[in-house]
Amino acid sequence: MAKDNNNGGSQNLRRQIVIALWSALKEADISQIEFEGPEIAVYVRKPEYILKHESVISDLAKKLRKRIVLRTDKDARKSRETTIKYILDLLPPEAGIQPSDIEFDDVLGEVRILVPHPERIENLRRVANLILAATGWRPQIIKKPPLISTTLASVLRHYLSRASERRRALRSIGERIFRDTIIGTRYVRVTGLGSFGEVGRSAILVDTGESKILLDAGASPSGWGPESFPYFNAPEFRIEDLDAVVITHAHLDHIGMLPLLFKYGYRGPVYMTEPTRDIAILVLKDIVELARREGRDPPYTLKDIETMLTYTITVPYNTVTDVAPDTKLTFSNAGHILGSAVAHLHIGQGLYNILYTGDIKYYRIKGDTGTRLLPPASYQFHRVETIIIESTYGATETQSRAEAEEDLIRLINETYKKRGKILIPVMAVGRGQDILAVINRAYREKRIPPIPVYVDGMVYEVTALYTAYINHLAKPIREAIERGENPFISDIVIYVNDQSKRQEALNTQEPAIILATSGMMQGGPIIEYFKRYAEDPNSALAFVSYQAPGTLGRRLMEGEREFTFEENGTLRTVKVKMKVLRIEGFTGHATRSELLMYLRHLKPKPRNIILNHGESAALLSLASTILQKWDKLGFKSKPEVIVPENLETIRLHPRNSRLHSVLQG
Repeated sequence: MAKDNNNGGSQNLRRQIVIALWSALKEADISQIEFEGPEIAVYVRKPEYILKHESVISDLAKKLRKRIVLRTDKDARKSRETTIKYILDLLPPEAGIQPSDIEFDDVLGEVRILVPHPERIENLRRVANLILAATGWRPQIIKKPPLISTTLASVLRHYLSRASERRRALRSIGERIFRDTIIGTRYVRVTGLGSFGEVGRSAILVDTGESKILLDAGASPSGWGPESFPYFNAPEFRIEDLDAVVITHAHLDHIGMLPLLFKYGYRGPVYMTEPTRDIAILVLKDIVELARREGRDPPYTLKDIETMLTYTITVPYNTVTDVAPDTKLTFSNAGHILGSAVAHLHIGQGLYNILYTGDIKYYRIKGDTGTRLLPPASYQFHRVETIIIESTYGATETQSRAEAEEDLIRLINETYKKRGKILIPVMAVGRGQDILAVINRAYREKRIPPIPVYVDGMVYEVTALYTAYINHLAKPIREAIERGENPFISDIVIYVNDQSKRQEALNTQEPAIILATSGMMQGGPIIEYFKRYAEDPNSALAFVSYQAPGTLGRRLMEGEREFTFEENGTLRTVKVKMKVLRIEGFTGHATRSELLMYLRHLKPKPRNIILNHGESAALLSLASTILQKWDKLGFKSKPEVIVPENLETIRLHPRNSRLHSVLQG
C-alpha cells in the first residue's frame, strides 16, 4: 500500500497505547498485545482475570477511545477435545446440544455453541463464565436455527483453514489503522463512482487527504457489460491508496464488484455486519457459478472471493470502530434487508460527520400488518453534517403495505380459482423472505387455500441465514421463531433443492405459487418458469420489487409482450398471455413519503443532503420537494440539496463557497 506504516509517528502512537495497557492490566499476566484490525487484542495467561475485571477493560477502552478485547493466550486454552467434553458435561441434556454444534475460531479464541433449547439452561451468563474460566475459550452461546445454513459452515471452515493468513491480515490492517496521521485531515471530498443519477453499481469515494474510504462496490443490475462496473478507472481512485471499504448490505448493486478490488491487488479491510458477510459470500459465489454455467467469463474468481473473506471484518450495530487513522465508523440498522446498515463516518476527531444510508426502509408502527421482518431504519445520531440518502422512490408514492398484502392475497385466490400459476420473481435476499412470511400468515389465517408454494433459487439458504440471526429481526417475527412458529416454513412451502422438485413445479397441473430468483428476471430459475407459463392466460406474473431499466422485468412492466429466447441452439418466441401486474407496496426501499418522514425525524439535521441511488426524475422530484418543504421537515435553515452525477466530486470541508442546491425551490 502507498501509506508508510513504518514511520516514527506510527511507532510512537502504538507505543503509547501499549504502555497504557501494560500499566493498567499488569495483573492479568499479559503474554502479548497485538493490533488486530480495528481492535487492540490483549492476550493474557489468566482467563479468570477477564471475568473479574470487565469494568476495568470497559473504562480503559473509553479512556483510550479504542476497541480493546481480552483474549486468553493460545497456550492457556484447553484442547478442543477437552473443551467439547467440558461443555457437554456442563450443559443439561435437555438443551439438546451435540458435539457437532460446537465450533472453534482459533484467531479470536472463541467457541461457538449452537444450542437447540437455550431456554432450558439456567443462568446463561454464569455458564459462559464457567466455560471461559475452565477452558480459556470465550464462548458464544447461540440458539440453533431451525434451518441449517451451509454458508455459515463454509465461512467458519474458511477461517479455520486460513487462520495464519487471517491473523497476518488483521495485524497488517491494525498497523495501518493505529498509526499517527501523516498529513492530517485536510478536506472532505466525496466522488461518485456509481449510483449517482442511477439505481445500481453503488460506489462512493470519501477522501480526507489523510485517508480514502470506499462506500460500497456494486454492480449494475441490468447486465454484466462494462457499464455494470463502477468508475474504478476514475483518476481520483487508486486501489493502492485505498484505506478501507465499507459495505452497507449484500444486494448485488452494493457488493457485486467487491471481489474485483482483490483481483487487482487490494489487500485492505472490508467492513460489514456479520449477516451481510454471510449473504455476500453466498451471492458472490452464485455470480461466478452462474457465469460458468452460461459459458461466460466471470468478472472474478472464487479465489478472489475467498481472499476478500480473509480481509473482511464484521462490525456489530452501534459499535464505534476505527477504520483509518482519522476516521471512525458506526453501523446502525437500515431496515432494508437482513444485516443492512446505515454507515456513519466520524472524520478528523469531530471535524466532520457523514451519514450514508445505503438502502433504507423507514415506516411507523401505526397500521403495520405484523409481517414486517425488520425494524425501521435508525434515525438518531450524535452529529451529522452531510447525509447521502437513497432516492429510489423519490418521485412516486407506492401503495401501502396493507394494500399490497391484500392485492397479493386477492391475486392468489383469483388465480387459484382459474387453476393457474402465480409467478413471483424475487430477490433471494429480503423480498423472498418477505413474501414467504405474508403467504404463510395468510394460509394460517385461512385467507388463501392450501396452494403449493415452490421456492426456487438461493431463497432457502438466505432464509436459513435469517433464522440464524433472529436478533436482527423485528420483535414480533423474532418472538414467533422463538415459539417455534417459523414464518418461512409451513406444510404448503416446498423448497426446490434438486432437479426433480423443479420439474415438479414446471409440470404440475395443479394451481401453484412459484417464488424464484432473479427478482429483475435477468437470469436465474424464474426464466424457466416464465417460458413455461407465459402463454397461459390463467396464470399471472406479479412484480413485487423495483425493476431497473433495461431488465426483462422492466420491459414486461412497460408492456412488451413478445420475447425471443435461445434454447438448445435454436430461437424460440414467447408471446405473453399471462396476467402481468406490479405490487409495489412490498418494497424494501423507503417510499417517497418515508424518505421525507426520515428526514423529518432525522436528528440532528444535516447542512447538506446528497441524493443518490435513483433515476433522474426521482432525484429531481425529491430535491424539489425538500427545498420547498425544508421548514416543515424540521430544518432551521434551508439545507443544500445536491444531485451529483457520476464522476462529480463534491468538496464538503472546508465548506465550498460554490456548493449550491441543484434547485432553488
